[in-house]
Amino acid sequence: MKLRCVHADTCLPDYWGGHHLPHVAVPVSRDTTFSDLRAAIIDELRAGAVAGADATPEDTYENDEWYYAAIMAVMCDVQPPGRGVEYPFHDLDSSEDEDSESVYAYFVFTRED
Repeated sequence: MKLRCVHADTCLPDYWGGHHLPHVAVPVSRDTTFSDLRAAIIDELRAGAVAGADATPEDTYENDEWYYAAIMAVMCDVQPPGRGVEYPFHDLDSSEDEDSESVYAYFVFTRED
């Protein structure tokens, strides 16, 4: 089994419309590095925080084949687009207001047959 980890959106949780395919959400900021991002996505997979109407536990994080394919997809697909790009969300607002809501990046897992 081969999966792809596709960045679907970056927004406040209230604006995420959801997706039927398996997906995870991770909080991000302008200081998030690609390494931080990969680790956060894998942490969500490890915790079983996979959402989506088509994302039953038996077919996703409880299924060893899917789980390891998802980790491989994160490692392969969540990469800088070029040399010198370390911060994927560098264009996010830098407001540090403690009342402000966290911005999340949403990643969808698709099968590649």
